[in-house]
Amino acid sequence: MLERKAYARLLEWKAEGKKPLLVYGQRQIGKTYIIEKFAKENYSGYVYADLSKDAEFRSVFEDHNLSIDDIMLSIRTLRSIEAEDLTDTLFFFDEVQDCDAAFSALKLFALDGRYSVIASGSMLGVRINAKESKKTVRDGSEKKPLSPMGYVEPYVMRSLDFEEFLWSQGIPKDSIAEVRRCIGARTPIPEAICQRFAELYRRYMIVGGMPAAVEAFNSDRETYSKAMSVLGEILALVGQDINRYNSGIDVVKTMECFESIPRQLSKTNKRFHYSEVGKKGDGSRRSADVYAGNLLWIKNAGYGNFIYALNQIAVPLTGQSKPDVFRIYMSDTGILTRMYGGGAVIAIHSSEYAYNLGAITENAIADGLVKSGFDTFYYQKKNGDGRMGIDFVIEVPSGAMAVEVKSGKTRDSPSISVVNGPFDVRYRVMLENGNIFTGPDGIIHMP
Repeated sequence: MLERKAYARLLEWKAEGKKPLLVYGQRQIGKTYIIEKFAKENYSGYVYADLSKDAEFRSVFEDHNLSIDDIMLSIRTLRSIEAEDLTDTLFFFDEVQDCDAAFSALKLFALDGRYSVIASGSMLGVRINAKESKKTVRDGSEKKPLSPMGYVEPYVMRSLDFEEFLWSQGIPKDSIAEVRRCIGARTPIPEAICQRFAELYRRYMIVGGMPAAVEAFNSDRETYSKAMSVLGEILALVGQDINRYNSGIDVVKTMECFESIPRQLSKTNKRFHYSEVGKKGDGSRRSADVYAGNLLWIKNAGYGNFIYALNQIAVPLTGQSKPDVFRIYMSDTGILTRMYGGGAVIAIHSSEYAYNLGAITENAIADGLVKSGFDTFYYQKKNGDGRMGIDFVIEVPSGAMAVEVKSGKTRDSPSISVVNGPFDVRYRVMLENGNIFTGPDGIIHMP
């Protein structure tokens, strides 16, 4: 079984949390598994309901005049629970986005405070970020559903990060700690460890962090065929989600946007262009109006990491971002590799520099930064004096950090060499094939 960082987060919530926990993220990242494991190992009782399938359980919440005591009596009746004291029972409402009344009832649980409640769902991001104008409004004898936001503790769960992948490959945690120490001290990693981590990072770029894909790979590490088969099934589920949670022409438009991401990332500047979406690609200026809502769905469903451009590199970075200029990276690099096909798998495994690995390598870095909790941006100036392009810019406590990614043999990067001229950049980091060192120009080189 895979060890996940989310388990530690659930333990923190149990120790400190008073509000219901709202766990969301893209489909197939292991939300249900880790919550069930946590429940069975930390509570004397456990009540689970899949609200996308259990109509009887959904009916518990449909009367908006119910109190928590009424709700709990109905749940105890449905689950044949005689005990009245359920303070050491975890209630897990899965796929809660499919039951408006249950979603609203989370506020009641928060105000009551007696029960431990976790709600989860693959499309919760879409629900949470929906515009107020699109919410259902009830009048007459019906009530507008309560919004639980502010009364729940949200937690975004993602697929395995590289450290979790290392755990899955049996890498000792003290070896990981040694690499972390070397990074902090900016001293070279022991060569044997560095080479082993580099090999495993290539595997991670191929397999990604979707739990089922990692487990398929672990069952046969001599080939990637099982992992690729699982990733193909996950892509099919993405299509099913798009078909289920969109309507009419939006089904086609959302799928066109999603399928265009690998093509957009293969371009030199990787900026997302609406005119590249769909079969026509006619460069229509109205494409932004046509597809903006579909991209928002992809973002909120957790399938894409949106990295916004900066007007200039100055902290706070959020104040410099351009909301209409962005790149979209896949939220799991294994899915991107699967979409590129077998040639990409072979090239990554063999470090074939003739193959353009820039898109996949950058996707892996973007994914890692997002999973580490960074608001991530990029900077590009294409015209006039001071032209430069910085792959990623993040904000650390001491200022801005510029990150350049090199997937090939060359270590030349004119932009990162001069970015600290016009901008106040605290750290300049180049990620490349090699070990840790700091150059005479102050650029920190990392593997």
